[in-house]
Amino acid sequence: MNAIGVDVGGTKIAAGVVTPEGKILDEVRYPTPHSPEKLVEAIAGAVSEVGDGPEVGGVCLAVPGLILAQENKVIFSPNLHAVEGIPLKDELEPKIGLPLTIENDGNAAAWGEFRFGVGSEVDHLVFITLGTGIGAGVITHGVLMRGAQGSGGELGHVTVQATGPRCACGNRGCLEALASGTAIGRRAREAAIEHPDSALGRLAAKRRVLGEDVTELAREGDELALSVLEETGTWLGVGLAGFVNIFNPEIVAVGGGVMEAGELILKAARREVMLRARPPSRDLAEIKVATLGPKSGVLGAAALARDAFTGEYVLGG
Repeated sequence: MNAIGVDVGGTKIAAGVVTPEGKILDEVRYPTPHSPEKLVEAIAGAVSEVGDGPEVGGVCLAVPGLILAQENKVIFSPNLHAVEGIPLKDELEPKIGLPLTIENDGNAAAWGEFRFGVGSEVDHLVFITLGTGIGAGVITHGVLMRGAQGSGGELGHVTVQATGPRCACGNRGCLEALASGTAIGRRAREAAIEHPDSALGRLAAKRRVLGEDVTELAREGDELALSVLEETGTWLGVGLAGFVNIFNPEIVAVGGGVMEAGELILKAARREVMLRARPPSRDLAEIKVATLGPKSGVLGAAALARDAFTGEYVLGG
């Protein structure tokens, strides 16, 4: 039976009806409201719009932040405070008329890559998505790791530099603070001040430099932009080396909008993993670009919803 996956992000809500084989039959995108009431209305509206027609067995809502699984609510979301504290299942099920499960967005995207993407032929996968923040998910022996309360797997908030930049979560030196799209933009603006005659510096004199600007300038050969991406890749590699040592994955999949930079970041990340991770884990793990792109969250959430209503995989277990 088909299922609906809903991926809630800081800027957009994406919802889609997905077949058991991973084909999206219908999908919609809404801008993300930043008040709790309007957020609930927008999610319900997206589900109703895509669910009007195909036979659907259930819905999974993928949301950013730390989830208290037993209460079906987000207790902390550094990039979407509006979702915090809402009893999502109680609020949404009466509106959508379908059984609803709640999942962390990084976990859902990881499950999407595991079921339909780059990890579909392995049993051990670490997934990292680099965007405004950093989401992640860990799958071992084919099981999604959530922790005792459902809030595990927050690899973006592992400290990789104790005195590093302040993260949106309040800590210093998180991987998110050093390797996300936000971090790239921040570091590029700092570098532009230090090197005003560079292409990056000249752009910064006109407007605020964003992470995607850095990738574009790097592709054009700007040395400063290239150095910012290499630095980002180095920090990413520091984090990934730790994850390789801890989880012993077959594949580390890296996705998200920042991966538009591809090897400009991953080359340094792979080098750092080879320097820091330990054999035999280091020699097994392949660091690859995730294949599903922005659809991973919807696909993974739908697969989790289907697993929940068929009893194949128990959410929150």
